[in-house]
Amino acid sequence: MIERKYIVYEVTKDKKDISIICDCENAETLNTFLSSDVRPFEEWIKSDIDKVLSGEIISKKISGNVCCAEINLKTTKIYDMLIEDDDEYYATCCEVDTKELRQLLDEWCDKVREFKNEYYN
Repeated sequence: MIERKYIVYEVTKDKKDISIICDCENAETLNTFLSSDVRPFEEWIKSDIDKVLSGEIISKKISGNVCCAEINLKTTKIYDMLIEDDDEYYATCCEVDTKELRQLLDEWCDKVREFKNEYYN
């Protein structure tokens, strides 16, 4: 199981944001995926993962703002597309259990919504 914690931090004097810190191999790639890609594209990313988990499709490759993901029934590999060096690109891949990732997406998105309601409403 991926251990994680949520951190609210100050961006500027009047602006705060929330971040997630996951404890797994190549966690920075996963953290980037959640912040840069899942936040703006929550619904279609969840939908694509659900299609794979339900067996509707065998696998799916998706690309967001920063990361791309290869989703399969058992595992999902997440890569940072901004890394130009091929060796580093593959070395920083974060591989996670697809079911656990789907649960993490729900949790992360709920935390983001809670944060927005608490700080900006």
